[in-house]
Amino acid sequence: MGLDITERKEQEKEITFLANAMKNVSDSVMLTDDEFKIKYINQATEKLFGYNLDELKNKTPDIFNVEPSADKIQQELYDKISAGETYNGEYLNKRKDGSTFVCEFKITPIKNNQGEIYAYSGIQRDITEKKKQRKKLNFQLQFQKTLAEISRLLFEVNSANIDRKLNKALKKIAKFFNVDRSFIFQLSQTEKLMYYSHDWCAENIKSIKDDIKSMPLDNYSWWTKKLSNDEIINIKDVSELPADAKAEKGFLKTYGIDSLIVIPMFIDNNLFGCFGFDYKVEMIKFSKENIRSLKIFTDVIKNAFAKHLNNQRIIELSFNDSLTGLYNRRFFEAELERLDTKRQLPISFIMADINGLKLINDSLGHEKGDQLLIKSAELLKEETRDEDIIARYGGDEFVILLTKTKNEIAQKIIDRIKAKTKETADDELTVSIALGTASKTKSSQNINSVLKKADDNMYQNKLLESRSTKSKIVKGLLNSLEVKSNETKEHTLRMKELAAKFAKRLGLSNLKLNRLSLLASLHDIGKITIDKEILNKADSLTNKEWEIMQSHPETGYKIASSSKEFFVIAEEIYAHHERWDGSGYPRGLKRKEIPYLARIISIIDAYDVMTNERPYSKAITKEKALAEIKKCAGSQFDPELAEEFTLMMQNNS
Repeated sequence: MGLDITERKEQEKEITFLANAMKNVSDSVMLTDDEFKIKYINQATEKLFGYNLDELKNKTPDIFNVEPSADKIQQELYDKISAGETYNGEYLNKRKDGSTFVCEFKITPIKNNQGEIYAYSGIQRDITEKKKQRKKLNFQLQFQKTLAEISRLLFEVNSANIDRKLNKALKKIAKFFNVDRSFIFQLSQTEKLMYYSHDWCAENIKSIKDDIKSMPLDNYSWWTKKLSNDEIINIKDVSELPADAKAEKGFLKTYGIDSLIVIPMFIDNNLFGCFGFDYKVEMIKFSKENIRSLKIFTDVIKNAFAKHLNNQRIIELSFNDSLTGLYNRRFFEAELERLDTKRQLPISFIMADINGLKLINDSLGHEKGDQLLIKSAELLKEETRDEDIIARYGGDEFVILLTKTKNEIAQKIIDRIKAKTKETADDELTVSIALGTASKTKSSQNINSVLKKADDNMYQNKLLESRSTKSKIVKGLLNSLEVKSNETKEHTLRMKELAAKFAKRLGLSNLKLNRLSLLASLHDIGKITIDKEILNKADSLTNKEWEIMQSHPETGYKIASSSKEFFVIAEEIYAHHERWDGSGYPRGLKRKEIPYLARIISIIDAYDVMTNERPYSKAITKEKALAEIKKCAGSQFDPELAEEFTLMMQNNS
């Protein structure tokens, strides 16, 4: 029998009492009667779902569920809570505006004194971002694991094992991204050919290695040009290739390849080949993070090739490294074989890898990178003994061979090297070296296994130190920029002072104020790659020079992104020359697509540039500068921020 009117009213009162009690709960709370009809919601529910109570009253919560099998799920839910059990779950839900989110919820039956259910309470929470972060963390953990496995696999390569090891590496990478085929092409510029040299395919995919022995570069000029320009080729749909890629389109269709991503590999500044795989778009989409991971894998494979090529050329090399003056790898390996005797025990190794070399190469150029290698080599030589053998082992790797030396002594040498590197903290080129050691104490130990252990220890230390190292390097780049452009320091100080005042007027939090202050310091960091003559040129820039100048926001973004300390303002650096109307650079963002702090700093930057003399312009009065900002509100600047800044400066005056 149904409830009589008196009982129903009594239950309505109890539900009303519960609703008032939960009104200000921070989580979304929804109350229904025993027939699952919504009776009350709190403010958090209105905010989460976008509906008010009048719109939801007497409807059931299944209107929110947009899972593919929503009806089945809803029935399971109703069956459980109707039996008096609490239900926990997470489903895809829909808001009033049509947007969806992953909703974590708990539904609890509410019973009267007789144990009868008269209502249900539901607590909901948006966990979309939480799930994304969990997925991102899992991706990073799996990436680090796969990277370590591949690095160990390719540590030692030679003519006998390189093909087998590369195919294993390709398999690991393909499994990581869950694709069916990964491959390597090698290029021969002298023969003007590219070779399909290595691949791995899933069981249901046929290898095309036997079908493609070689391909003339001239026949695939679109592909070759992009690779030569160090461009990533990401073809999401082969049928949409441009007209000048007709040959490439035909080739890919012949082998049933729908989508393709390819990363170029350069060795000694020459295009050596490329790495990549074909995939199904519906299975995987390559985000920026995926591509960054791919490039790191590519570097490991490239290094394996580079080591192999070094081994092949070893007989042609002298005993000294031409850049650093230290012994080279050929000499080291010969000495290792000669000294691997019982009377030399214990034999210790110190593996050294220069941190941040790629960042220096990318931001300051390879000439500065070479200077960093030379400086690092000199530091290693100063802190080791005359009888120790120091060799340049690879591009950014050094190895120290210490005979009749216990591991404790080797560790003390490492401590001396670390102390010496700290003295370079304020130099233009800060030296940071990842170090690892291992020792052979018994004749039965394999010397190459001990060397590998030292390298593994060094690599683990490198992973731990890489973030802080990059932050130090970025600070060193700022010092270099001040030398290039002597007004930078004063400009930065003025901007930081204005930023603090403006942030206070806008009511920014301390966190955003700190980010804005950091942005004032680093917004022009990308100019480090621009020639001093262009930065300080009094005359108008040529089209080519202006193109170079416009590249600095993207360069600054890359530099800031490399450091955990500065990553928080990387996007703002990228966008600080965008304009409100979309006519800025480098991406043509407009209005609120431009990050808020970037919109603020662009006004402060413009004001400071106008009111202080530059090589290319005379200073104007504050009044004229404010008039110009007001004039450009709505075109160059966020109109609301421009008005606030103008009022602030006028009040200060």
